[in-house]
Parts: sequence; C-alpha cells; structure tokens
Amino acid sequence: MKLSFLLVILAAILQTTLTFSPASVARLPIPAACASRCLAPRAHHCLAPRARRCPAPRAQQQPQQEFEVTARLSDERVEQLFAWLNRAFAGDARYNNLMLAFAGVFREKADEDSAFGNALADITNRPGVGDALSKLVEEALAEMPAEDEAVGQPFPLRQREQGCLGAMGAGQWTGQYRTRPHALLDVRGFASVDEWAASLPRGSRRTLVKANAEDFSVASRPIYGGEPAPHSTLAHFRCVVEHEVRLLVDSPDDFFDALQQGIGRYQNCVSQGGEIREYRDAAGRVLAFSQEATKGRVMRGQWFYATDAAAKRFVWFHSVQELVRRAIADEGVDYADLGPSGTDAFSELKHKYGFKSVADWHKVADYRGPFRYSFGKGESWAALDPPDYLFETSAFERMRAIDRRNLGM
Repeated sequence: MKLSFLLVILAAILQTTLTFSPASVARLPIPAACASRCLAPRAHHCLAPRARRCPAPRAQQQPQQEFEVTARLSDERVEQLFAWLNRAFAGDARYNNLMLAFAGVFREKADEDSAFGNALADITNRPGVGDALSKLVEEALAEMPAEDEAVGQPFPLRQREQGCLGAMGAGQWTGQYRTRPHALLDVRGFASVDEWAASLPRGSRRTLVKANAEDFSVASRPIYGGEPAPHSTLAHFRCVVEHEVRLLVDSPDDFFDALQQGIGRYQNCVSQGGEIREYRDAAGRVLAFSQEATKGRVMRGQWFYATDAAAKRFVWFHSVQELVRRAIADEGVDYADLGPSGTDAFSELKHKYGFKSVADWHKVADYRGPFRYSFGKGESWAALDPPDYLFETSAFERMRAIDRRNLGM
C-alpha cells in the first residue's frame, strides 16, 4: 500500500469528528478508489485487461521470512474478514469501508512500526473506536454463512462469459491492446496424458509422481448462470487471500495491499464462468481450486488459488496435469492455455511442462466459437471472436477472408 494513499486516509480520518458508535464509525470516509475496488459490486467489462502478478509456485522452495503473516491470517481472522465483507456485499452500509475492516480484524497491527500500522493506530486509539469496531465484527460473525455455503451474486451466464473474455485477453485479438505472452501447449500430438508426461524433463516427471501420491480429492463443479458461483464461499475465500499474501508479502507494509488484492481477485473469479476443480484434503477441507474455461478450440486455465497447506502438496502441478489430460481427451480442443506469467521464472516453470511462451498467441490458439461446458454451450460471441483470416491456411485464403470481412459477406 503506497504511503500517499495512507496519508489520504489519515487526513480524512483526522478531519472527521464523530461520536463513535458502530453506525458512525462506518461513516468514516475512505478514498473512493479503495472502496469501489474492494467492496462495491464490480462492473464486468468484457475487454478490460486483467493484470496478474504470478510468481512461480513456492512448493518445495525454502521458507522465507513471513513477518508473522501466518498468525495474522489465522482461521479466526479470515472468518472475521469474510464476515465483514459478506455484510458489505449484502448492502449493509455500516461495513462499506475496507480500512475499518482491517482495523477491526487486525487490531494487533496497530502496534507494528509500519505505515499501515501507524494508520491503524490512529483509528483504534481514538476514544470508543475499538469497542465500536469489535461490535461490528461481532454482529457480522453472527450472520456469517457456513464454511461451504455459496453466497455470491447470481450473475447471468452471459455476464459471466463477458468477464471471462477480458481475463482471456480478448483485447489482443480485437486489436484493443496487447497482453503478455501466453503459455500454450499443442495437445494434438499426444494420444494420452501419459505420453505428455513421458515427454517432460526428469525433474518435472518426478514432481508429477509426488503430486499423484498426495491423498487429496478433486471434484469438478460447473459455474451456472443465475446461481451463486460454487466457489463464492468462506472456504474458497481463504484459498485466495492466503495465496495472495503468500506470494506478495515481502515486508510488513505489503500485508494489507496483498489482502486488498486478494479481496479483488476473489470478487473477480466468482463473477466469471467456466468450471472449478476443487481440491480437498482427507478431512474434507478445501485446499485449493483452479478455474477453467473452454472456448472455441482452446481449454484455458484461468485462475488458481491455494491455501498455505496446499502450497506444500504439489497441487498446482497436479492441476496442470489434469488440464492437459482433459484437453487431450477433448476432440474439440487443440491447445491448452495457461495464460500469461507475471515473471520470467513462472514462464520457465511452465516451459518445463511443455507450455511455450507465445507473444502472438491469438494467432495460434483458436478461440473462435462459443464457451463450452459440461452442461452444454453458451451463447454466440461471434462479434468479438478472433477474425477468421488469422486461421486461414494460405495467403490467398487469408486475403479472400479479409475481402469478405470488409464487404460484410
């Protein structure tokens, strides 16, 4: 979180003179950018670019300094944060303030010598604020849904697909902007997932052996239109926020920015379509989930989020293997697409599993056609599909396709 942003918050707080009660505390001003980004329902623009910072999975890596993040992200704190957000998403105006959510849930951070710690101290040290925030948290917890209860908005399928297009990078094939290179695997040359695995380097094969030896279970859950997304639950929210904090926090001042990123990414993925692959441990607790979308002749691995426990159990590698398995088995799929990478290290990791980084991926992976699901097909997106001439087999045919397009034929 930038220091200038914190100063804006502090200035707004210091200018506010209120008698502190749960109702009045919630009216403390907060910069509109933060509130709209994290608490207000999101607008779904089909071609909005989706920035993603994607360091390589940290499974099997050396533990790094965590700044007591594990303690701060205990189950109790995640539940309190989800309960607060649940009230905000339900329209309770008292909870539409993310800074107060952080102050109420992470009160101990006010003692930390950091920019955000100082900001929290200014809030919580004012007379009556601590008690008021505690009461808001208590009331939110009293109405919190069960661990596996889906509570997301029931977006229509068309709207969910519209959100997917932006995440897929449709802006590149429509000429609006360029994305980072996508990691593509041509599955047409493989008869089975075993044949694909046999083509990998020895280290990658060993990692897959370890992933397949784990005792987690995997279930496929479609995302329907008109219903809450199956991953709009506390259990899946925990995966997202733990994932973002684990990857993004390198100092105390990074902590709340990572939480804000996690909240935004949770809102983003539960508003989109496709199917999720849900990983649970032997006790039935959600460890991780991947979100996939199939459109045209491409199966896209859209999102992946995992708890700290899953990060040590090779879950991401298993999810890649299963994506490849399904892509090979589907006669209508030519490419598996793991999307862009936020770092060179992650691109190199994907390359070890056969996924090549392709700058002009929209000319290779054929996304023309409707979204496809286990329950059927979506509506046509022909007006936003990649142009046919990108996939014509000869220069002459490409020219004819361009002429037909220009003439409206």
